[in-house]
Amino acid sequence: MKFSAVTHAVGHALSLEETLATIKGIGFDGVLFLTNRNSEPVRPDGTCPKPFPDVLRSEPEHVLKAFRNAGLEISALHYSGKLDVESDEGADESVAGLKEYADYALALGCRYLTHAVPSAGRSRVPTEEKAPQIRRFAGIMNRVADAYADRGLKVGCDIHHRAVVEGLDDCRLLVDSMPCKNAGLLMNIGHLTTAEAYGWLLVDEYPERIPVVGWKDHSLATDRPRPMWSIELGTGHSPFELYVRRFKQHPAERVHLVNAENVVDAERVAVLTRSLAYIRRLWETVA
Repeated sequence: MKFSAVTHAVGHALSLEETLATIKGIGFDGVLFLTNRNSEPVRPDGTCPKPFPDVLRSEPEHVLKAFRNAGLEISALHYSGKLDVESDEGADESVAGLKEYADYALALGCRYLTHAVPSAGRSRVPTEEKAPQIRRFAGIMNRVADAYADRGLKVGCDIHHRAVVEGLDDCRLLVDSMPCKNAGLLMNIGHLTTAEAYGWLLVDEYPERIPVVGWKDHSLATDRPRPMWSIELGTGHSPFELYVRRFKQHPAERVHLVNAENVVDAERVAVLTRSLAYIRRLWETVA
């Protein structure tokens, strides 16, 4: 069983090569590669002073060299850019931007493209109020996934607190509105926990539409600093056993990511090391 890390999990102040070396040292197999259109490109020797480079200005071979140097896989590439669900014109621009990244992902030999979900402005907006935006978002994702289906690219959106796609019915409407089976969910377990949603039910309902899983533990403690509070795996309120059991009942090729965001830099490596050990142990023991 392979587990990958999200590159920002080890901090925002390292160089690309330091970021990858740290992730490898913890014991991960690959990464969700975060990028930034306003950053610097990767150099020919596979280095970059920034942890999140501008890949569209980087030669694919330079990026691949960075990962070969570190001994890591590019498990998934994350899109950098805004996705507009407020108009058809904005949707067309969003499709064009995602296609740029889809081409680049495939040039890297990566078949998983992930991206954020536009904000709804607040949490727990009823699905019916967001339905036009969700359907337009589904159209964006479906157009991209369908255009690259013959090349095996899978596209997943990151379920998120305060986003247009946040709870179970949001996810259901999104997936039901995307005919292309290569379009689906980045199942962010932590954010589903924050939404107090029974996210594991989606694994039963849409087992083939979850190409990427985000193993995050969020706290529901009444005294947590913010509504969305991401901590060490096994120390919060995410019911991981229910998810592990469902994923084992519905095996499929998926990317499994580990992340813990609200951690001070000095503790990131230790927290991720324990988190990785926790989820590996849970995966081995839950029947």
